Amino acid sequence: MNRQAVILAGMLLGLGVSLRAADVIDGVVAIVNDKVITYSEVMMLVQPVDRELRRNYSGEELEEQRRKAQVDALNTLIDHALIVQEFDAKGYKIPETYVDGQVNSRIATEFGGNRAAFIKTLEAENLTLSQFRDQERERIIIEAMRDQRARKTMVVSPFKMEKYYQDNLDQFKVGDQVKVRMIFIKRGPAVPAGGLAATVDPSSPTNPAALTNSEVAAVATVATNTGTTTGVSTTTVAEAATTATNTTEAAPTNSGAPVVASTPGTVEAATSTTNAVEVTATNGSPTVAAAATPAPPPVDLQRKLADEILAKLDAGDSFENMARDYSEAKEAKEGGDWGWVGRGVLRKELNEVAFSLKPRQHSGVIETAEGYHILEVDDVKTAHTTPLAEVRNDIEKTLLQQQRARMQEDWVKDLRAKAYIHLF
Repeated sequence: MNRQAVILAGMLLGLGVSLRAADVIDGVVAIVNDKVITYSEVMMLVQPVDRELRRNYSGEELEEQRRKAQVDALNTLIDHALIVQEFDAKGYKIPETYVDGQVNSRIATEFGGNRAAFIKTLEAENLTLSQFRDQERERIIIEAMRDQRARKTMVVSPFKMEKYYQDNLDQFKVGDQVKVRMIFIKRGPAVPAGGLAATVDPSSPTNPAALTNSEVAAVATVATNTGTTTGVSTTTVAEAATTATNTTEAAPTNSGAPVVASTPGTVEAATSTTNAVEVTATNGSPTVAAAATPAPPPVDLQRKLADEILAKLDAGDSFENMARDYSEAKEAKEGGDWGWVGRGVLRKELNEVAFSLKPRQHSGVIETAEGYHILEVDDVKTAHTTPLAEVRNDIEKTLLQQQRARMQEDWVKDLRAKAYIHLF
């Protein structure tokens, strides 16, 4: 920091302390030739930055960052004053109608043409329309003068481009990449895999206790085909159908489930309180217990959709078309195209799969907390350094920008050297 900046920092700090101690204070912080720069102008320029600093810093670090922001703001105001004075010294003019047009354009774009809202905003910022118009005029002049300097013809030699390339090789190194497409299906609510088991009414004709031997056999056949019976497992009904003879009566057990009561040589079928079915011979044969078939877990129909999409892909359907038709990601309209991605761009479970695929190969269904993903890799690039020929234009643009920036800095330095600048 040069001597002027040190003096300026101390001066701004003193004014900042005074500002916190009083509601309103202003003063002259610098004179640039015949232009006076006030503390309120500095703080107006700092205000948007100051809000950001308060969010990111606190204590002494916040105060240090605020001082830097105030110094930067004052230097910007000095540069702007010098550029406007150079514009006037050269006899350049901007038509007032052009300035008015720019003001109206800003009202249209920033306030939807609502002039009343524009005026209220100015009042909230303690600005008059005349002051705002002067600021707009100054902005137009500064942009025009800088643009004039930037238009000067500049050439970047091949030697400079090659040197920049060699000095910044790491900048042109590219890791492994895959060109990937993705189909994404959001999770849906889980639904039962089958209907609930029907409650058996002892008087119902479908009650096993009320069926003849041939009818029990028929129920067993239906149960085998459908996977369900009137509250009894298929295995139990089948066994009952094989051994039952001369069923005579039905009586509920303590649990309320039906019992098949038999004459000698028949069997009894009863649902226990533990949802198991007992088959007991009345002639004293050992009891055989068969557990009821457990209900299948709930099913997410969205997962079934993902499986059906995968089956179509396996059968040769276009991944791009399937992505357009079914994917719920924003890339669906581009056929699920994510473009080239490096390692670490995708979430871990997707990244591992993507970089294991070969070109034109798709994955299975990958389940995540959000839903179901299917990936396809269009192409693969292994880690490499991009050749100079492929980045030459980018390097030239970078070097031209650097040259223009240096030219602007040198120009403002010359203006400062010729000017009278006094800091208070």
